[in-house]
Amino acid sequence: MPFSPSTLAGLALLLLASLAPAVALAADPAITAEMEKDQPGAHDFAPAGRYDGAHLLAQTVKAFDELTLPAGLVVTDATQTAPHFKSLITARGKVTRTLYIAPAGRSTLEILVNHEDALKAAGYEIAFECAGDACGEGFAKLKYNGDNPDSRVVVEKAGQTRDYLMRAMLEYVKDVRYALMKKSAPGGDSYVGIYVAQMTGGSLGDSSTALTGSEGILIEAVESKAMEQKIVTIKADEIDAKMASEGRIALYGIFFDFDKAMVKPDSKPQIEEIAKLLKASPDLHVLIVGHTDNKGKLAYNQTLSQKRAKAVVDLLVKSYGIPAAQMTAVGIGPAAPLAGNDSEEGQAKNRRVELVKM
Repeated sequence: MPFSPSTLAGLALLLLASLAPAVALAADPAITAEMEKDQPGAHDFAPAGRYDGAHLLAQTVKAFDELTLPAGLVVTDATQTAPHFKSLITARGKVTRTLYIAPAGRSTLEILVNHEDALKAAGYEIAFECAGDACGEGFAKLKYNGDNPDSRVVVEKAGQTRDYLMRAMLEYVKDVRYALMKKSAPGGDSYVGIYVAQMTGGSLGDSSTALTGSEGILIEAVESKAMEQKIVTIKADEIDAKMASEGRIALYGIFFDFDKAMVKPDSKPQIEEIAKLLKASPDLHVLIVGHTDNKGKLAYNQTLSQKRAKAVVDLLVKSYGIPAAQMTAVGIGPAAPLAGNDSEEGQAKNRRVELVKM
């Protein structure tokens, strides 16, 4: 999401305050020690390889997730006065985010080209790349900043010292270079974003010499793959019993594409069970309620959830002959979560369709 110049300025001030403890830590030998060892249990994203002498500071891997990467320069135009990426790509699949610290004395160009060459050998092609001011004003801060969840996800549970390092690596930089690599295959496209920048230490002062002059490397990859379908279809009699005892039931076997309201074909088993129940109980009236997680704007999610609920109603009417009077579509967006939205697992639990007995 684009930030206004005033918001960026505020973020910068907040980061200066939040980084104050790092001044003390930077002079501690523990900083150097953390820079020179890999995160336990982490592994390189094989197609991109590892730059010689680099250490793997932090990593997260999700078997199935969503990743958004810059695919164009930062611009300001008549449609959006705040700086924003001219183009973005969003893809789903296995997501691997890996943050490295490279040895001092190597150029960001050399590091970037090495990773590009490794990925080209693995079948990837350059879809977009830029360097320095040519990337557009605020390129680094729009995505790669210490408080942006899209960047901070790489250091979940990484520890305080590594967290300070990550903030310094992403916030106080120069000589920024970025490349988006793409690999097309019959099963879907895979993408890798390579972000390289030299650390300056910023306002950390003389005590940041452990960081200054070294290069930070963030490699974000999304490999196209189908999500494992682990949702069990709930039978009609189970739906009936649950609504009788609790008044509602959450269903996870109704699927939609990202940001879309069309019911996917693999939802058929669950839709059939709903139709079976409604046909067997013509006096039963239910609310079909769409729920989302908290990603995005509230109004947008409310509208999307309403459209999805209506799509389920329409499908039951048109394909299964269920009277429209038996169902009412309701969309409430993220207003009734079943879990916290701070993790992908919680967000997945909140994305659902519910049947509520009236």
